[in-house]
Amino acid sequence: MGVPILAARWLAIFNLLISLCLNAAKPAWGLPGRRPRQPRLSGFVCQYGITAKTVRRTVLTAVAALAAAGGAAAQEAAPPLRFGDVRFDTRPIFSAREVETAQGPVRLMRRLMNGLHTDTRERVLRRELLFAKGQPFDPALLEETARNLRALGFLNAVEVVAVDTTASGAVDVLVTTRESWSLSTALSYSLASGGQQRWNIKVAESNFLGYGVTVGAGAGADEDRSWWNVWYRKRRIFGRPLWFGLDWSQTGDGHVRNVFLSRPLFALDDARGIDANVWDVEARPRWYLSNAGPAGLDPAAEVSLYSRLPWRETGAELQGIWRTTARGAPRIWRLGGGVRVTEADWRVAPLDELSDGRDADLAWLAAPGGPMARETGVRVYPFAWMQTVGRRWTEARFVLQYGPQEDLPLDGSLELKAGPAGGAVGSTTADGEGVLRVEGTAQKWLRAGRSFGMLRLWGEAQAGGADVRTHRVEVLGAWLAQTGAARAPWLSRVFVEAAHGARLAGNRALVLGLDRGLRTLDFDGMAGDRLVRWNAEQGKVTPWEVLGLFRLGGAVHYAGGCAWWRDEARGLADARHEAGFGLRLGPTRSANTQVTRIDLTWSLDGTEGPVLTAVTRGLF
Repeated sequence: MGVPILAARWLAIFNLLISLCLNAAKPAWGLPGRRPRQPRLSGFVCQYGITAKTVRRTVLTAVAALAAAGGAAAQEAAPPLRFGDVRFDTRPIFSAREVETAQGPVRLMRRLMNGLHTDTRERVLRRELLFAKGQPFDPALLEETARNLRALGFLNAVEVVAVDTTASGAVDVLVTTRESWSLSTALSYSLASGGQQRWNIKVAESNFLGYGVTVGAGAGADEDRSWWNVWYRKRRIFGRPLWFGLDWSQTGDGHVRNVFLSRPLFALDDARGIDANVWDVEARPRWYLSNAGPAGLDPAAEVSLYSRLPWRETGAELQGIWRTTARGAPRIWRLGGGVRVTEADWRVAPLDELSDGRDADLAWLAAPGGPMARETGVRVYPFAWMQTVGRRWTEARFVLQYGPQEDLPLDGSLELKAGPAGGAVGSTTADGEGVLRVEGTAQKWLRAGRSFGMLRLWGEAQAGGADVRTHRVEVLGAWLAQTGAARAPWLSRVFVEAAHGARLAGNRALVLGLDRGLRTLDFDGMAGDRLVRWNAEQGKVTPWEVLGLFRLGGAVHYAGGCAWWRDEARGLADARHEAGFGLRLGPTRSANTQVTRIDLTWSLDGTEGPVLTAVTRGLF
């Protein structure tokens, strides 16, 4: 125990003794015929005009001052808090109790899943920590580390908490994780009313042999072509914070090759991030055309018009960004830049087949000033780059998913890229005209009790001469609310999306169809440079888990929307409306947290339905 604290205690005892003596020494005034009794201390007290109350107050003040000084000295003597030892508690997919209490095939399945799954190796978890032993303790880093571990995609129920503080100021930390079934599958199947089918299936192992490596493969087909693809991701290579990825895809009319190497921003306070990417793509994508244009027949036609045209693009991009605000600032600002170089080649034949079966001459697309001229050639795009994000996050369930813990940023974020992309920097697209290009994304989440609001804005634009001016802007808003029991709530969800474009090339058209927004449309039923769509859904999460793997729910939904070209004789009044019901399956022990939606839907004008869809992607 320190000297100041001992002194304070002895002074307190001394003060008590003085108080007792002074109380005993008070003169007994008011007794007739008797001389007042004078205590030994009375001469001293009377001589200097000091009362017992004054002495007691003085001593107490001194004691308080010395005690405060002692406390401050003790506080100054306490060592600063620093991170101490980190212990990991990794739990299996199913606990021993969950295995033992299960019956029959379910019990066997849980044992097999625990046995076949390779637990994440401790060094894989340790390298994701945003702190090290001996560094100053910061509780915000515990929460950020937990978010990063959840974002890996192969862990469940992540907790990173301080559990003990030693006399030396070391704060020990416990990292608790539950393994998830990291072999994930994503499927999509759509059957249009005309009998056309689209399907794809992807299988990926996101924690190969417990090393945190992702390997995957997929295959699919639509009414135009079939394809297969493989991919590989490694979050740390050469013992460095580097992320490496490879994509290889083969289609019936081309291929996709993509390789990237990056030093991403693992933490909010990371000083820098650097990305490098190269790609080569060859395909025959759809080039959408207006029904009111040279190739159209009926400006009021609802169905989209397109032609599949040969296309080849090679490109490379290098970019870097650096934090400009101090560590721990409530809002993080980053500045940087980069350069993107692409070479694209679009080709048209003397006669190209259109989606309605006709042959048409599309040479006007590639004429000077035409939309294809803006997309064909070399584009050099050096850009300045700005980002800003906040630090406030919240954790919730049943917002966009059906069970797993979700991390939602409550502070708005903004990202902008801007720079020249014309002939002055080496571009040959748009005949080398002067071009200023801007790309940006903004997002904001709001919370009110058990309700959430979300607003997301994305856009790109080019400024310059009349032949190169173009823009495309998309806005998405959502309101998501919960009522009832927290474990099995009622879910009310409303999504609204609007998009606007000008002078869009056919490969950049806004497309609305079965794959995006409306289940009773053809796959790409509407296209244009205007788009509005909406969806309202009332769902109910049940307390049941199918086989202990999926949280089961149901929903009824109503949706509507329309897409059209500015010069077509259609608009929002021609929107399609539909309604239906379906099942919702939310993985609870899997790395794939996307909700599976299986729906039967009818068009409200009575022309289509029922249409069966099953998808595991998208928000609505």
